Amino acid sequence: MLLIIDPGHGGADPGGGTNQHWKEKDLALQISQYQERRFKELGISVSLTRTTDITLASGQRTNLVKASGAKYCISNHINAGGGEGAETIHSIYSDGKLANSIIDAIAAAGQKKRRVFTRTLPNNPKKDYYFMIRETGTAQTVIVEYGFADNAADTKRLLDHWQDYAEAVVKALCQHMGHPYMTPQKEKTALEKALDVFVQQGIITTPDYWLQNAVPGGMVKGEYAAIMIEKAANKLRGV
Repeated sequence: MLLIIDPGHGGADPGGGTNQHWKEKDLALQISQYQERRFKELGISVSLTRTTDITLASGQRTNLVKASGAKYCISNHINAGGGEGAETIHSIYSDGKLANSIIDAIAAAGQKKRRVFTRTLPNNPKKDYYFMIRETGTAQTVIVEYGFADNAADTKRLLDHWQDYAEAVVKALCQHMGHPYMTPQKEKTALEKALDVFVQQGIITTPDYWLQNAVPGGMVKGEYAAIMIEKAANKLRGV
């Protein structure tokens, strides 16, 4: 396993980055499931610490990471506490390159960049503060805070662009690992799918024409429509 993604919180723990639009646990899972799908499309072995809304104790969560044998762990969260912008947190024993690459990619996707940082235990400066970094074994863990739930501008950006920020992490990790990255394929519209069928069945040969003209406010030539209707009828009759 190369990568494990941790959707923060879950179950009885909604997470502090919760507001009227989302619960942190739900948005973190949504982001994580999108990333899992994309990494699989790109041929990267990946798993999640949770795939549903379940409660995980801190030890359970970190044990899942260690048991996976993953080289990398991305822990997804939404922040709160009066700030604005995205943050990434890495181990005091990490060079911070991955955390910086991720924050730069999220910023390039349109989110504000707040900071990249480390934090140690108050009574032991040789240990990381966050258990997801301190207790995940050999995995290089980066905590990603995509924005602040209690900031109006961040909330709007996350509602509109969460998928862009999730994709930015996919791109950053691919580049960090030296793995080929491709942008996601755009989902075809219902019209595009229907025209593909018509082309396959020999009913039309110029799908671009229909895409441009068979739209609200558009105009299709009557003779073209007549030919298409005749060919479609012949197909339905088995002629």
